[in-house]
Amino acid sequence: MATRQEIRKGDPDSISKKEMRRRIFAMVWPATIESLLQMTVGMVSSAMLGRVGAIAIGAVGLGRRITMLVWGFFAAIGTGTTVMVARSIGAEDRAAAGRYAEQAFYLALGMVFTFATVTFFFAEDILVLLYKTSGELLEVGTTYLRIVIWGVPFMAVMQITGAIMRGAGNTKVPMQIATVINLVNVALSYVLIFGHLGFPPLGVVGAAWASNIAQAVGAILALYIMLRRQEDLVFRLRGFRFVAKEARAVLGIGLPTAAENILMQLGQIMLTSLVVSFGTIPLAAHQQGITAESLSYMPAVGFGIAATAFVGQSMGAGSTKLAERYVRELAKWSMALTAVTASFLIFTPRLVFSLLTDVQEVIDLGAYYLIMMGIAQIPQQLTSIFNGALRGAGDTKAPMVIGAIGLWGVRLPFSYYLSLNLGWGILGVWAAMTLDLFVRFTLSATRFLRGRWKQQLTRMTA
Repeated sequence: MATRQEIRKGDPDSISKKEMRRRIFAMVWPATIESLLQMTVGMVSSAMLGRVGAIAIGAVGLGRRITMLVWGFFAAIGTGTTVMVARSIGAEDRAAAGRYAEQAFYLALGMVFTFATVTFFFAEDILVLLYKTSGELLEVGTTYLRIVIWGVPFMAVMQITGAIMRGAGNTKVPMQIATVINLVNVALSYVLIFGHLGFPPLGVVGAAWASNIAQAVGAILALYIMLRRQEDLVFRLRGFRFVAKEARAVLGIGLPTAAENILMQLGQIMLTSLVVSFGTIPLAAHQQGITAESLSYMPAVGFGIAATAFVGQSMGAGSTKLAERYVRELAKWSMALTAVTASFLIFTPRLVFSLLTDVQEVIDLGAYYLIMMGIAQIPQQLTSIFNGALRGAGDTKAPMVIGAIGLWGVRLPFSYYLSLNLGWGILGVWAAMTLDLFVRFTLSATRFLRGRWKQQLTRMTA
């Protein structure tokens, strides 16, 4: 991370390209490994459940989509936290960074416990309402959702503490926590899903409990480190103390991101409902395809996280030119890495898919998904960087609008038209998803390059 003194000079040339590159990778590689390990938590369960059957894959996929909807709320608070902490660190105000962190923590937990309680009591009704599921798929999905929803509060703790640390430039600790979570989840999933060490084979139920326990371990570690080992900001939890100014600042940045996440998840639920109508095999191919795609997407996700942090710090120090330099460098290295990872999706899709399931019909169909998504990987990664930069600058409404246009203006209508009107089936859905990613890239690149986000600096200093 750049020193405060260097950033505060406001001179974009005060940091050499070599030094900037060093700082970028010092932040990116831990964030990338953290994301990869978090992804692996889901992939391990998916791979093991892939050996249980298509019903298990579909049921878990439906349940996870609901938890992701809840996740969207506190992830948005995490975005606001990262931005405000980064600005405070850039302005050398550790106490303010700590106050923003505390308020974000209280806001996230209050929201997530409310949603978790509602979801637990109305799990079956929610699945029927959103997906029109029935029979064994509904029964298994309801059981999974009622268990796994109680892991979401632990996810909230890790999301917010991770956002705080990333805003302060510390991406190594979240990576270490993700490593522990991954190890715990792998071990417990193997034991509980298939039945070892005296446990009966629990299948989907075992996957849910393994995930919850792993998330709980991660949350405990994250809290301990934040309260005892974090030196970059003043962070204390001594009874609930609501501070309106800091809470409004976090929500002011986070709420547009929350709206973006909610719109995205609702749209994805509608899309999944369409996919469900095609049958169990297309649903399994779709769910496992999303998981397999992350093998390519996640290695470069740290660049988007870094864009938010570096732009936030640069804005806090008063330098939009330095922010632009960071974004250019991040985009260059992200494209290089993504070109390598996307090649696996495009040229070896069946090999990648076979890591997650041994159902040949699912592998053969899912290969088309990976080829389509592989083509869109570089635009998708650049969109993440541009949107991350806009959020870091405080322009969080733009990513929300871009996401809404892509999902509701392109992905959903074209999915229905191509799959139903033209008779393309599940391939029509995937074609629409690919088109959506290119549209989002065009809009986000245009928004960033026009430079309206720089006006946020004037508002900050007014």
